[in-house]
Amino acid sequence: MQSFFYDIAVIGGGASGLAAAIEAKQYGGANCHIAVIEKNSRLGKKILATGNGRCNLGNIEENKSSHYSGSCVDLIEPLFNKFEGSESFFKSLGVICKSDSGRLYPYSNHAASVLDALRFQLNDLNVDVFTDTEVVNLKYKLGLWEISTNSNSDLKKINTKKVIISCGGKAAPMFGTDGNLYKVLKSINNYFTPIRPALCPAYTDPLMIKGLKGIRAIGKVSLYNSENKLICSDTGEVQFTDKTLSGICVFNLAAFAKEKNMYIQFDLLPHLKESEVSELLWEIYAQRSAWSIADMLSGIFQKKMCPALFKSSKISTDLNLPVYKLNPYDIEKLTKTIKAWKFPVLYFGDWTQAQTTSGGLARNEIDENLESKTCPGMYFSGEILDITGECGGYNLAWAWCSGVCAARSAVDSLKKG
Repeated sequence: MQSFFYDIAVIGGGASGLAAAIEAKQYGGANCHIAVIEKNSRLGKKILATGNGRCNLGNIEENKSSHYSGSCVDLIEPLFNKFEGSESFFKSLGVICKSDSGRLYPYSNHAASVLDALRFQLNDLNVDVFTDTEVVNLKYKLGLWEISTNSNSDLKKINTKKVIISCGGKAAPMFGTDGNLYKVLKSINNYFTPIRPALCPAYTDPLMIKGLKGIRAIGKVSLYNSENKLICSDTGEVQFTDKTLSGICVFNLAAFAKEKNMYIQFDLLPHLKESEVSELLWEIYAQRSAWSIADMLSGIFQKKMCPALFKSSKISTDLNLPVYKLNPYDIEKLTKTIKAWKFPVLYFGDWTQAQTTSGGLARNEIDENLESKTCPGMYFSGEILDITGECGGYNLAWAWCSGVCAARSAVDSLKKG
């Protein structure tokens, strides 16, 4: 068995872990010895998949807590006030960013540019990297953290004064984030809120969306619980598959789905009041009275949506009949469906479909410096914490920010002796 000693060891070679290791070395100085421990054969595998390969690395509103949820959300603004921002952070690494509707991307439009900059910086700073190395146990002993690992070649024991946990959550296990470290962390008295897949599609009754596969519709989606209480809302494009409602606005609801028997309400014309939708339908009724009912709404929505809308409105009529066969009750029911099309949520997507993890290490487990209250010298950053950002670069922004702040806190603690 090989033994190693470091001032700070970072567990996890993903976005937050790499940011933490770089900052720890730069802030700690030449005599501060840093290591990164990563279970995968290479660093940053998940980074390469973000933003459809473009790497949506931040957002111009990344420092606003309204874009996040979870018990740790109160840390957003104070920690981002200490962090220079994703754009400045990457500019210091030689990566120039551009904004697309508020989302930040590398100017190259390739995630590899982001990962290369992080890896090259680690190399320049002489940070030791252990890949193919999985942490199997953590033990605090005589003022040091003893990290037991196994690897493809041999067993390693790493002793370190401070440890930063940046191992990610459980989302996207194909990139190595399978949640295996949760068990180890729980064994040393860390409390986690229930974890769930987040930023993923919503599965609904397939009969309700039969024939809608491939359809995209813009509107407002709202998540309600079984008692018809509004949980959250978002606006954007909804994409229908044969079993799910998908799209960024739907993904953003998943982080708030903590109950069973929830439903999504889809407002297809959010800019109009219900009375205005009714007036619009009566105008179309007059203009297209001789048209077939199947074509009535083709000036507003895609034609394929018409059968589903009429079915959900419980209007049982032959769609080949002319529009004038509809009665006032039909128009009223159709109006209500257009403004509040309801879809039961059977469940949100699984871990393989999720972009991030909802839930994690609870806020009362850490102080404002991201240090554990029960495990001295242990710091946390990134997805392992109970905080979830919306789609749009917020989760990666949190990864960089929390990684940098955790590193500074760990170094400050070292300097105090």
